[in-house]
Amino acid sequence: MLLETLDLRNNDLLIYSQNLFNFNDSFKIIFKNEKKKRPNRISYFDVCTYVKDPSPKNLIIYRLLTNVNQLDAYSTKYGYFIKINNKAELIYFDPIFAIKDLRHLRFDLDPSRFRFKIQQVGLTSLTKKEDEPNFAEVYCFDLKAVEAQSQNDKIFADAIFAFDENYSDKEIPEPPEHEKEKPVQDSIISSDSKQELIPKGKNISEDVADVKTSFKSPISPDINRIQDLREEIIVILKQALGIPEGSQDTLASFRKTTYVTNENPFQKEKDEAKKAIAEVHNIFDLFKTTNKSDELSARERDSIILKFD
Repeated sequence: MLLETLDLRNNDLLIYSQNLFNFNDSFKIIFKNEKKKRPNRISYFDVCTYVKDPSPKNLIIYRLLTNVNQLDAYSTKYGYFIKINNKAELIYFDPIFAIKDLRHLRFDLDPSRFRFKIQQVGLTSLTKKEDEPNFAEVYCFDLKAVEAQSQNDKIFADAIFAFDENYSDKEIPEPPEHEKEKPVQDSIISSDSKQELIPKGKNISEDVADVKTSFKSPISPDINRIQDLREEIIVILKQALGIPEGSQDTLASFRKTTYVTNENPFQKEKDEAKKAIAEVHNIFDLFKTTNKSDELSARERDSIILKFD
């Protein structure tokens, strides 16, 4: 995932994840107005807080589509509900969370016939101010098998700060023991921890058979229920991770500084991003450049169907 706030003036930030099935180590946060911009660890639960905050933002997340009719989104364990174009939708912060969630989503289908897609989706906040954030879809495309397995959204941060001499991708050192907040006791849910990241070429492959199949999103709850349902899922996850009820998921003491704003883009190769960066003011501006726009249009037309080996 990538989350970038838009013009908050005093606290603009960027969050990215690395496709690890880990609730402590996958997510990093960068405050854009720091003199020395470096990533710091942020928990999954703090990320949820930023996502549901109604302040304007851009998001890059992942969507699961399957060939199962009436797939129950209520049974999600690792998904998150947001509002896209006024409709509740189940999304994932990383492809690995979608893959791990498949064992929890309730459906009845012969595994040999089960097919799915994982899409990367770009979202931006709609301008209307509401308590619950509402997003418009900017783009989406199907991930190839190797992308679903090895996608690391750190590349977005590296591109965004490619020309910033004050940026380093080395994580901020841990604070002294007496300043540390109590960490999540167990950052990986043991029942699903056999693989933190699915190795390339293992378990998932692309279905090359030319079969016409309908792919649908899991059926989401009524939009008025998503706030309560999100809280229920968070409570269950915290119980599975051994986090005491009522514990605070606040950012660590490194957040004592005052922060403001900066700029951004996207990258497939770092050199390409540097060429475009002078004209880019937010993550989706880069897609408007001719080469990126053509590349994205081609990807949006591709249908990539995945299966378990």
